[in-house]
Amino acid sequence: MIDVLIVDDDQLVRKGLMLAMPWDRFEMRIVGEAGNGEKALEFLSENHVDLLITDLAMPVMSGIELIRTTRKLYPDLPIAVLTLHQDFEYIQEALRLGAIDYIAKVQLEKERFEEVLGRIHDRIQADRRKRFKDEATMESGKDALFYREQRKETQSFDESRCEHERPGSSVVEASDVSVKDKLHSFRWVHEESYMVELLDDLKTMRLPVPRLMQLLYGVTEDWNRTFKNIVSTEMTTPVHFASWNDVVEWMADFRAEALRLSGGQYLRKEVSSSIMTAVKIIHDELQNPLFASDVSKRVNLSRSYFNQCFKEMMGYSFNEYLRKIRIDKAKDYLTQTAKPIVWIAEHTGYADEKYFSRIFREQVGMLPSEYRNTPRRG
Repeated sequence: MIDVLIVDDDQLVRKGLMLAMPWDRFEMRIVGEAGNGEKALEFLSENHVDLLITDLAMPVMSGIELIRTTRKLYPDLPIAVLTLHQDFEYIQEALRLGAIDYIAKVQLEKERFEEVLGRIHDRIQADRRKRFKDEATMESGKDALFYREQRKETQSFDESRCEHERPGSSVVEASDVSVKDKLHSFRWVHEESYMVELLDDLKTMRLPVPRLMQLLYGVTEDWNRTFKNIVSTEMTTPVHFASWNDVVEWMADFRAEALRLSGGQYLRKEVSSSIMTAVKIIHDELQNPLFASDVSKRVNLSRSYFNQCFKEMMGYSFNEYLRKIRIDKAKDYLTQTAKPIVWIAEHTGYADEKYFSRIFREQVGMLPSEYRNTPRRG
């Protein structure tokens, strides 16, 4: 059986595909659906999927971004794309990234359902015959070797707590969700003791290596999205880790480089951690009303000191940074989705569409509608 995940921001499109296409005839079944790329990645990290079918124009994370990320995390996962007929450039980019087929929404007529699914089914079966010999046995051995105890004196955290564990055992004392929240808080960047605790939790969980890689790749992408307007250097994740000690060393290197790039080394660790938390609040709550006075209280700093440190660390005042991130997000929505301007205004923190359009023109030099219709490369 081929387990299928459908990703499209239009719920009616998802339901229509699920109900109309003859999945059973081609040994396929729908195991999940997602409204955007980030939700799809969450589903993939926790569920078995044999085929990903994704729309290309979506908010939050476009289909192209989803394909690019999925290719790195799950290089063997077949991907087919859903698209409107006019998205030909997107189709070309998706195929270059490794998509095996595409489904044009305007051509989804009943007589073509079998042709489309049959083509995809045959490709998947051919790939399976090439790739899936004894994979499960090999992976269990890899994980056991990966988490084997190591005795390097330079290792930066105490492994003695794990000595009672058998290699390959699946001890999960820390919640996957809790560890993910800790990773994405970036508190570990500014507090070494927090990183030690986080590494201990991660090792104790003994996650399958692909799942661990997915978590760390997600953290890297989150960091790069958060700071893309501040620093020119992007953080990277290795193609693979050969051992647990590689993870420890990568985390330590990431922390040192992140401190250098963010300017956090010039502030006390408690203060830089508070500013980092404030930046995360901006990115995570962009659609909500945000004020320096409220955010400074949430990160336990006085308003005046918060404003001073925020400017020192980020290179922008709080309000300048908030406006910049909102406008950049609006640009993404305008170029990657067909959402109306009023929807984009609301989802970037502007309750009034006219005020949003005025601010957008001040920052970009044209109205949102003009920006959407302006030809651009890439």
